[in-house]
Amino acid sequence: MGLHFPRPKLAMDLATAVLGRSLFSQPSLFLAAPRRTGKSEFINRDVVPALRELGVCVIYVDLWKDQKADPAELVAHVVAKELAVRQGVVARAAAVIGLQKVCIQGVEFELGAVGKAAGAALSDALHELHRVVDMPIVLIIDEAQHVIARDSAMAVMFALKSARDTLNVDGRKFGLIMSGSDRDKLLRLVTGNAAPFLGSDITELPLLDQEFVHHAAGLLALEKPGWTFNNLRLHDAFVEFAHQPEFFFRAIQRASAAFSGPPGEFHDRLDQAAADYRTARAAEYTATYCAMTPIQQAMLARVLQGAGVFTQDALLEYARLKDPAANDPLSPGSARDAMNKLREQSPPVIWRSAHGEYAAEDSGMKSWYRDLATRNGWPPA
Repeated sequence: MGLHFPRPKLAMDLATAVLGRSLFSQPSLFLAAPRRTGKSEFINRDVVPALRELGVCVIYVDLWKDQKADPAELVAHVVAKELAVRQGVVARAAAVIGLQKVCIQGVEFELGAVGKAAGAALSDALHELHRVVDMPIVLIIDEAQHVIARDSAMAVMFALKSARDTLNVDGRKFGLIMSGSDRDKLLRLVTGNAAPFLGSDITELPLLDQEFVHHAAGLLALEKPGWTFNNLRLHDAFVEFAHQPEFFFRAIQRASAAFSGPPGEFHDRLDQAAADYRTARAAEYTATYCAMTPIQQAMLARVLQGAGVFTQDALLEYARLKDPAANDPLSPGSARDAMNKLREQSPPVIWRSAHGEYAAEDSGMKSWYRDLATRNGWPPA
């Protein structure tokens, strides 16, 4: 059963926007969508082909695949590698030295030296790449929020902005698409005086919805001729699975498998799987919360609310959790120790940017909090 649902119009709209060929042109696009909702697949199978159809040199890097690596090095490497390949093709010597070197402004550099202080500037590499390919370049950085945790990676963001501005002086030659599974983290790239792309907007990538469910129903009808499927119930189940195709299709396969039960009870089985999934996710978050100390619980609540975690009123709140009669705030050092334990546990609960901003590591935890708060169910028991 095919999982991919093509969205060619949306892909082409984004491609023309980043290339300056639409009314809503933007040289840098920031796309946010929750994890496992098809964002990366959409980018690779829809957006990249749309860009190439428009005559674009596309460079793609996924910062999620190797989270231990420095994002700055990953970005510099894919640019250097693309340049090496293109120069190899131009010189009809693609196999020379295994494409381990590039030539920038007449000087030869090892691939690993691109983007380093003692090597070639990333901006120079992009200028050279444009000269070689003689076509627009679009760099796609998937899970771009990972750059925010390191100063070196943030420096690369400023280098990319510089390259974008200089290359685009006389026309759109270089565009950036950055996607992320956490909108709050992506915001650090576009808001605040230290943001490299200050003033840019975050676009919420539309979640797969009714049209995707119709697509899934069509696949089911082909695979199970004679069965009756209710699109409304399929959609309700998909929503319960948080618009995540992988878990949705996995549940469909189990509910429609041989010996799973009568065909007429397919939707009952799927509904139960969806309810079990939602309950299990909430139970995971609740167990994580209940394993924390009262001070850590208060810290997490503040992070989820978007409130300050080390303000004077926060420190006083923490102190009164230890002693309700306390008039003196908890020391900042003790508060940081509690926070660091949340960041260092496996898996980590809290994420911290290079500039000291905090967010939940799992973006789904924020939805869990909002759901409980709306139903007056916070804090969880």
